[in-house]
Parts: sequence; C-alpha cells; structure tokens
Amino acid sequence: MLRMWPWEEHLTDDAFVVVEHGGAVAGALSAWPDESPVAWIRVAALDDGLDIDEWLDLALSPVLNGLRRLGSQTLAWMDYGGWAGPHLEARGFEPLTDVVTLAKFDRNLPDVSDTTAHLRPASHADVPAVVAVDRSAFTSHWWQGKDTVHQRVAASAHFVVAEVAGEVVGYAEADLRLPSAHLNRVAVHPAHQSKGIGASLLHCALRALWHRGAELVTLNTQSDNRFSQRLYRCFGFEATGDSATVWELKFWG
Repeated sequence: MLRMWPWEEHLTDDAFVVVEHGGAVAGALSAWPDESPVAWIRVAALDDGLDIDEWLDLALSPVLNGLRRLGSQTLAWMDYGGWAGPHLEARGFEPLTDVVTLAKFDRNLPDVSDTTAHLRPASHADVPAVVAVDRSAFTSHWWQGKDTVHQRVAASAHFVVAEVAGEVVGYAEADLRLPSAHLNRVAVHPAHQSKGIGASLLHCALRALWHRGAELVTLNTQSDNRFSQRLYRCFGFEATGDSATVWELKFWG
C-alpha cells in the first residue's frame, strides 16, 4: 500500500494510544481528523499474542477522548480484510459504505469532448482552492486538510488542477509505484460537473502515468457512487473484487 499519512509525526498526539502487554508494546491505535469533524483510524496494529477485544477495550476509549478534545464528532474505520468489523459493531460502530477497487489493464481511451477547462500542474499556491473543491464535492468523511494537500502536492507523481476562467474547479492526484499507479482523487466542484472536466482530468492522468511507465492503474470509489463508476467504466476500469467496509461511530456529546 502506498504511504499516504506520516503517522510518525503524530506519536505524541492525544489520539495516538499504545497498548502494553507483558511489559512490551503490543498494539497501537491512532486517529486523526485532518481538519474535518470526522476522524479516521490511521494506525491499527496489534501483536498476535494480544486479543482484539482486549486491545480495543484498552485503546478505543482514550482515542475517543483525545478526539473529543480536538473537536471531532465521528470516528471512521476502513476495515480492510474484514477482520475488525464484528468487533467494531459490538462497540456501537455502524456500516457506512463499501469502498471498492477498480483497475485499468489496457491503454484504450474514449474520446474526450472539449471543455472550457485548462489543465495544469498543481502548485502549493493552489492548496486553498483544492481544499475548497474537496469541501464542495465530498461529504466531510472524505475531506483533506491544508497540510495533507501540501504534502500531496510535494509528493504525488501526478497532481493536476482544472481551471475555468482562472478559478480552480477540479483536480486529479495519483501515486506511482512501478509497475503500477494508484489514482487517489478525481474531484470536480458540483457547479462544474457533467461538463467533461472529470473525464479530461482522468484522461490526462492516465496518459501521464503510462508515460512514466505504469502498466496497471487502480483507484478506489464508494460502491454506491454510481456517478463516478459510470465515468471509470467508460474509461475501461473493471472491478477487481477487492473491497473494504467503512464503519463509523458517532460519539459527540
């Protein structure tokens, strides 16, 4: 998995908890809200000798207390492999959605109609506008904060914004780990959707990633996001069968 979050920088945060067992660190649980009322579990690790329920009983409550001090209202958990789900449900978490993985194996591209959007590489000066697009295009579960976007501008293999009349109205961002690449985001402000801008961003990203040697391009999307899935399937993306359930716990008050 591509490294998206610098967890080491948060070791001393209130919502980063380690669990000791037999005098040694045997588990860790950490969450971070990233300028959103929804915090995500960022680190979930435990030793084989530590029971999952014991680990959660020890770590979850102090993590939630730390998040309350940060002003968070909801904790979300992406359950890869399904190992945590039954234990989360027993603690009041509810399923929110499933995130599915799509992949493109060929290099066929559909015709992309001309739009009024101008595509160009992103810069750090674009970060406030990119954050604003996120706030408009996604629910708070999927927002990225300014620091995160700055990190992505610096580290991403491909980060392009779409401008209309000088205003940033969309962006696409991807990582490269040859021979594959992963498209992290394609986002367009709702006022500019259904105008071909998303298709232009996707077309540009694929061509750029192939040019840099990618043979396989993957992406994730919500199983109930039919609008995005239509776009991706038009470009030849296929479901891989991999999915993860997102669980959430509302804990404000």
